[in-house]
This record gives sequence, C-alpha cells and structure tokens, in this order.
Amino acid sequence: MTKKTEKKVEKLPSKVKWMQRFFKVAGEIAPASVLPIMVKILFTPSKRKLRPPHEALLAQAEKGILKTHEFQAPDKKLKVAYYTWGQGDKTVILVHGWDAKALDYYKLIPILLEQGYKVIAFDGPAHGQSEGESTHLMHFRYVIEDLIKKVGEPYAIVGHSMGGGAACYLLMESNLQIKRLALLAIPIVSQRYFEGMFNFMKVPTKMQKLFFKGFKERLGVGIEHYNLITRPEVIKAEEILFMFDPNDEVISLKDNKEFLNARPSIKSLEIKDSGHNGILKDKRMFDALVEFLR
Repeated sequence: MTKKTEKKVEKLPSKVKWMQRFFKVAGEIAPASVLPIMVKILFTPSKRKLRPPHEALLAQAEKGILKTHEFQAPDKKLKVAYYTWGQGDKTVILVHGWDAKALDYYKLIPILLEQGYKVIAFDGPAHGQSEGESTHLMHFRYVIEDLIKKVGEPYAIVGHSMGGGAACYLLMESNLQIKRLALLAIPIVSQRYFEGMFNFMKVPTKMQKLFFKGFKERLGVGIEHYNLITRPEVIKAEEILFMFDPNDEVISLKDNKEFLNARPSIKSLEIKDSGHNGILKDKRMFDALVEFLR
C-alpha cells in the first residue's frame, strides 16, 4: 500500500471504518440477520443543518406542503416541503440528490431568477424539512410526479445525482413531456452504483446477493431494470443536456460514455475537476445551463 493510499484510509471517519469491519465480519457469519441493518443504513439519509446562505434563500421562498406516500408504508401519507421563487412564465423544477436538500441549489437559484424563470424545488422524503426516515430513487420519481400534478407542468427539470436519475425514469414511464431536461452527474446503472458502495463498505458477496433478491421481491422488478443504458423507453424531453465530471468519485465514466452512445441525441458537457457535488457550484455548469435553457 502506498503512502498516498494510507493517507486516504486514515481520513475515513471512524464510523465508516467501524461499519466496514462490522459488515465484513458479521456479513459473512449471519448475512440474513445483518441485511436489515445494512438496508436501513443505505436508505436512511442524514439530516443536515441549514447554513446562512440556505437560510437567506429560504427567507425569500414561498413555502408549500405536498402530501405523498411513505416509502415503508405506501398507504401512509407524509408531508414533503417544497419552495417557490419568482413569478416567471417558465417554471424550472430542481431535484436534489441523496443526502442533500432543495437549498443546496442556493447558488443556482438566484441565477435562474435573474433569467426570469419561476423556480420550484423540494426536499425529498427523509431529506431537509420533509417528513420520513427512509427513501430511494423511485420514491423520488413519484414525488416529482405528485409535485407536478400540484404545481403544473414545468418548462424544465434540473436533476443532480439520484434526483436526475429519478427525473429520467419519470419521463420514460409517464406521459409527461417537457422542453428541457438537465442532468448533473447522475447514476446510470443502479446495480453498479450499489456494488460500488458495497465494495467500499466491504459487504460480502453473499450478503449483496440477498440484497438484490430482496430488492426484486419488494419492488417487483430486478435491479437490472434500473439501467439507463439498456432501457428502451424514450426520455420525453425535447432537449437533454448531460453534464458530468469525467473524474467523478461516485459515478462511473464508462457508464456515462455508454449512456451517451446509447442515446446520441443527448448533448453532453464535461465539467472537469468539479467533483460529484461540486458541480452544483461550478460556474461552467451555470453558464452552460443558462444557455441550454434558452
């Protein structure tokens, strides 16, 4: 092991290192017993405090509540917080990713308002100010659909990471069609995304197999169904822009390239060295998005 690698390992939070050891040992001994613990960790995001830039933007927003279904109990309703800025004729809906919140677009929202757009963003279930403890990509997909039923069809959707993936599945599976869809560093192949997390957390192979089996039993389709490369449906947006960092620490460059090859009508732009979350604050992304939305 090189010194550089040793330095990276030492920077891992002690909680992460503890979980790696736990899954590696307990997952081999009793995978079925440990699986529910892993699932809870995987589908439970962290709640993050608002910082001054978030609070300033929140003070300018018109606040609303959307009632939608709870992940663990489909018959139960939960409240999702959403926010509106501006009075423009064209509405842009912003969808955040995992472990994030609507106000993480705090640098982009003022730029869109300056361009005359009405901006709507929501805190996904179990994120930000919304209710819930657990959620997942397809839960986000249905929340976007419920929000659009309430606020009306948007001119554009901008989605980061999991939020962008959820928007893609909505536009493939529903009758909704929009003018513009901007995708920022989205996961392309769900199975490889999970496998990457499992390998990082040192989850044994037998436990991974149990997870994917349970996934199919719960959602009715296998994990392979959530693959934007192989899905045949059209993503119903007149124009799509896909922006990504080729050195993204979360999303596979190989997956990105295969996705673009499978859907040649999609425009793409590399935002090098922005990072998976840093792309939300990158001026190159802002400039490209403003031009694309025009």
